[in-house]
Amino acid sequence: MSMESALAFYERVEKDVQLQGKLKELGSGEKVRSYLKNELGYDFSEEELRKALSDRNPEVTDGDWEAVTGGAHYPIFDWK
Repeated sequence: MSMESALAFYERVEKDVQLQGKLKELGSGEKVRSYLKNELGYDFSEEELRKALSDRNPEVTDGDWEAVTGGAHYPIFDWK
């Protein structure tokens, strides 16, 4: 797992509307993780992804992320 992979994924998903739709379509965290790793070659932990998000958006706090998403749950963050 790597920060580089998390950053590369973040940069891609930020711009790729089709990928965003595919991730929502997959639904569960397990399906998302499998797709990202086996189909797209990304391998990172939840912590690495959250750090990538924070590094790219240092002014945004955890509370801000929750406010932006309305507290909504997204499968990409369901790593348990």
